[in-house]
Amino acid sequence: MCIIIDAKHEIILHDFSINKFGQISIMNNIHLSILGKTKLSILIAIIACSCCIGCSKQVQTLADFKLEENSGSAMLKYVERFVEISPRDSGSVNSGRAAQWLSKEIKKCGLTPKADTWIEQTNIGRIAFSNIYADFPGESPKTILIGCHYDTKSGIGEGFQGANDGGSSVGVMLELMRQLVENNVKTKHTIRFAFFDGEECIGESYSAHNGLHGSTRMANYYLNEAKDILENVIIIDMVGDKDLVLEIPRNVTPKLAKQAMIAAMENKNAARVSLASTYCIDDHWPFVERGFSAIDLIDYTYGSTPNSRDYWHTLEDTVDKLSADSLKKTGILVVDILKLID
Repeated sequence: MCIIIDAKHEIILHDFSINKFGQISIMNNIHLSILGKTKLSILIAIIACSCCIGCSKQVQTLADFKLEENSGSAMLKYVERFVEISPRDSGSVNSGRAAQWLSKEIKKCGLTPKADTWIEQTNIGRIAFSNIYADFPGESPKTILIGCHYDTKSGIGEGFQGANDGGSSVGVMLELMRQLVENNVKTKHTIRFAFFDGEECIGESYSAHNGLHGSTRMANYYLNEAKDILENVIIIDMVGDKDLVLEIPRNVTPKLAKQAMIAAMENKNAARVSLASTYCIDDHWPFVERGFSAIDLIDYTYGSTPNSRDYWHTLEDTVDKLSADSLKKTGILVVDILKLID
């Protein structure tokens, strides 16, 4: 429907159609020549507004949301660009560059990036850390946190990419974020995307001041200032291996582990999941320790053969070892878990 102002200054409604090239066809032989410049401008403005309204994205429920077909390739491209900043040892110049890169990419996705930067005493001295995060607003402030770490293990050597251990989960999270915003997905919970600094410890042993710095910082925030807000935490780590089998360690919340297993079994396109018999110290642990519901999805084995780990924490952890299909399957699993807990 369009609005026409005739020579008598009367407003008349007429049907119109717009083809894919933007050309307007007005029915009933209306002659635009009778319009003055001012009235013609009004008509054009009204039609333009009508077109904009028609072109806006419809709200999509989370239940109906599915990742796009090319999601894996898009996730891998994020990883490829991210690991150009390597290595990313906490407190280094490259760590700061990585934090800035994440903030820019979050903004491109349509959310507002936030940074929490602090200095902490570690077993090798005082180090500056930065968590980067963004909130995808839901109907309620009650929050589901999806998290990963972006730092790399220190001391591996110049050129260490940390493509799988750190980079892969960054790619999955950014593309998931982008698609939720792009498709105007409606969720009950607010979804926080958190990129943690300082997950890696110095040496091989985690301790109170050695490793899990970023996740501990955010877990303490929720414990002390927003305990009733955080409902569930999903951590993803090392999710790009071509021979992907995500394991759920023993030290997670049992109910959330069960929901992850159900999600994996009900969707053949999701990543394969198994329950591990071992414990894992990862970014989920500070949340579990403080009484929050949390799960860790991680592929322990990453190497030249299916059950080896000879790529892990070595210069061999490069982007060419990753699989777009594995990244997509991880994203599908995360979405399906969200559908069960939102």
